[in-house]
Amino acid sequence: MADNEIFVESVEVLLLSEIGMSSATMIKDAYPPVSGDPYLEEGDAGPNARVFVTKTSNRTPDEEIGSLLGEDPDDPPATTATHDFYTMILTMSMRLGDPPTTRFINGTIDVAFPYEIKILDYSPKDKSSITALMEKCGGTISISPGLFFLVPESRNTKTPVARKENRFRIPVGSGEKITGTYDKKTGYSLDIPGFFLLEYQGMLKNTHDVSWEIYPPMPPRDSVLTGEKMLAVFSLIVQTPKNVPPELKVGIECRVKGNLWGMIPIRGSTDF
Repeated sequence: MADNEIFVESVEVLLLSEIGMSSATMIKDAYPPVSGDPYLEEGDAGPNARVFVTKTSNRTPDEEIGSLLGEDPDDPPATTATHDFYTMILTMSMRLGDPPTTRFINGTIDVAFPYEIKILDYSPKDKSSITALMEKCGGTISISPGLFFLVPESRNTKTPVARKENRFRIPVGSGEKITGTYDKKTGYSLDIPGFFLLEYQGMLKNTHDVSWEIYPPMPPRDSVLTGEKMLAVFSLIVQTPKNVPPELKVGIECRVKGNLWGMIPIRGSTDF
C-alpha cells in the first residue's frame, strides 16, 4: 500500500436477541395492527438490527508516526523499521429491523486487535467532541491525520480537489451509500450530516482493545429513536508487525425497547 492509497472493506452484521427471529414473528403476529396506532404498522419482526460496518485504512503519514512514538518512551525510532503503521476509520450505520415498534436505548462497540497489533491512538475519546460536531456540522465531517474530528472549512477556488483515486463509497443501508475522500495532508472527509450522528465516547481497555459507548443524542430526535438514521464514526492509529494487515474484531451490543418487546439486548460481531 502506497502512502496515499486507501483500502476499503465493508461487512453487514445482524444483531439478534435471544428470543430469535421465529419467536419474534410469532409475538408480533399475536398483536395485530390497531387502526390508527403508528407503532403497530407492518414491518420486519424484531427486536433485531442490521449494522453496516466499513473499515477504511491507509498508511499513517511519517509525521504522525514520529509524534506518536516520541510520546511513548517504550517505542524507540527503530520501531519504524520493524513495524507498519495504519490509520483506520470505522463507519457504523445501524437500522432497526422493526422501527415502528422498537426504540434504540444505548449500546457498546468493542474493537479488538490480535495481541501483536498495538493501538497507538484513537478518537473520539469524549462525548462532548461529538456533541459539538453535531451542532456545527452541515453535510460533511472531516478527520485529520491526527484523528481530530472537524467541521471542514468552505472550499474555495484555490483549494485543490481530492484526486479521483482517493474517492470512495461507504454502504449505510440497503442500496444506500455515502461518499468519502482521503488526502495524505488533510485526512478524511465524509459526507455525513451531523444530525444523523449518535453520541458516543471511547475507553481504551488495553493496548489491543478499545470500546465506545453509544447513545441517542440529547434532546432525542425521532429519526434516531425509530432507527431510520443512526451513524457513528471511529478512528484509530495502530502499529502492526511488518507486512501484517490490521485485522480486527468488532463486537456490537445494544439495548432496544418497544411496546411489544420490553427492554432487550441484541448482539452481533464480525472479523475483518
